[in-house]
Amino acid sequence: MRFIVFGDSKGKENGINKKVLNLIMKETCKLNPKPEFIVMCGDTVAGSPKEEVLKSQLTDLKNIIEKYHHGKQLIPVVGNHEVNITPEDDKFEKAFSQFYDNLIPNKFTLDNYNKTVYSIDFEDTRLIVLNSFHYGEIHKISQAQLNWLEKISYGCYKNKLLFVHSPAFPTGAHLGHCLDLYPDDRDKFLNVIEKCNIDIIFCGHEHNYSRRKINNSYKDGYIYQIITGGAGEKLRDKFKSKSGVIVPPIAVYHFLVIDVDKEYIKVSAITPKGKKIDEFKIEIN
Repeated sequence: MRFIVFGDSKGKENGINKKVLNLIMKETCKLNPKPEFIVMCGDTVAGSPKEEVLKSQLTDLKNIIEKYHHGKQLIPVVGNHEVNITPEDDKFEKAFSQFYDNLIPNKFTLDNYNKTVYSIDFEDTRLIVLNSFHYGEIHKISQAQLNWLEKISYGCYKNKLLFVHSPAFPTGAHLGHCLDLYPDDRDKFLNVIEKCNIDIIFCGHEHNYSRRKINNSYKDGYIYQIITGGAGEKLRDKFKSKSGVIVPPIAVYHFLVIDVDKEYIKVSAITPKGKKIDEFKIEIN
């Protein structure tokens, strides 16, 4: 199974960096085998105080992707820009979920989060999407989400890949303004993902690519956190938090290719010109 991941594609042309996103989509069309679906790690558009503008931006985004990957399923992750940065209610979340209503599965969704917290299975892999920008819970994974995560993970022997916009451990530009803003809540989140035996965490929010290890009693003692925020937003490679960092922030536009085999999960980070900037595998027990 193969799929692609990108994040932070927002820009100035109706909320999207259309030039970069088109280059990325064009490059993904060269992949062989072709990707089966696409995960978007949030801040895909700039958002707006007006719901109709948000929907217009999302329509443009979908049309760009559809031009290159007709009919491919989209797996959206809500970011801060989709909900107007610091939402006071859930109206933007509702607009976001209504736009993707035909794409987000009804099974395994968490009530009261407008279908922004959900999971979906592909073959032997479960994709889990959380919301770190629900109103009143900015840069937090609430106890309700943690309880739900445990519930859907209990007795699940599939590979489990988790997607959330705000990193648990940012590297620089957003240091102190991600899940690390509330260390106690962040640590509760880490305890649950360890208990749930999550294989990899994918995030956005910081506008670069990086890979680091988070201590974990499973998977040979650690779990990978991948930040993929390079699909169009202004790039940054500020680097402060170095603990566990394997690949420091790389300020380059990119996307990810995820290959899931019977024996391994492989992650490749690739630029719009086809250059590989990182690649690693984790063995499947």
